Amino acid sequence: MIQNMFILKEKSVLFAEDDTISRIQMTEILEMIFGTVYTASDGDEAYSIYEDETPDILISDIKMPKQDGLSLIRRIRQNDYTIPIILLTSFAEQELLYSAANLSIDGYLVKPVELEKLTSTICTAIQRTHKTGGLIVLGKNLYYNSATQELYKRGKIVPLGVKEQEFLSLLMKNRYKTVTKDEIGKSLWPLDSICESAIKNIVLRLRKKLGIDIIISVRGIGYRLDTRESAR
Repeated sequence: MIQNMFILKEKSVLFAEDDTISRIQMTEILEMIFGTVYTASDGDEAYSIYEDETPDILISDIKMPKQDGLSLIRRIRQNDYTIPIILLTSFAEQELLYSAANLSIDGYLVKPVELEKLTSTICTAIQRTHKTGGLIVLGKNLYYNSATQELYKRGKIVPLGVKEQEFLSLLMKNRYKTVTKDEIGKSLWPLDSICESAIKNIVLRLRKKLGIDIIISVRGIGYRLDTRESAR
């Protein structure tokens, strides 16, 4: 689930809930999970935001004014079966869920919503449209997102210089082989001659930021990543 949680920071969610207090409380939680959170107080407003912002996932209360959750979802599903949708309901509304059976709902949440249940339902729903293979485990609490070419350490992005990022990206793309000094030079400094001291400086800085020594120096050839299971 942790891989999906990282991916969610790059996603947007539309949350539709007519109860003001519930909407504020849930929004605060969603803002810790998603990169962008859109909110709506009724079905009409939710559909307008959906059309304008094209969110990555929808979480909607089943009962709302102007246009209820089921009507909203039917309207969306007329042209869009890709967006993951999660319904909020209560025990008193269980009979309404039968009406949602043919709307391709990706999950249900029963009020009051528990945080663990919320995160697991969201992660399961998002899997339908997003593969997590882009997130590579480098070590404990250390991940590389090949889709965004970003390094994460303990849940936070590690700031990298331009050449550090280019070098790490090169190693990741070739993580099952040794990258020669000539290949590194042509990739990082295509218009200049190879400077071994510059490469060594980048390696030293990256090793310090990684916190673990997974960049292996192959004498006389170049560098590779330690891809053994023990290094992860």
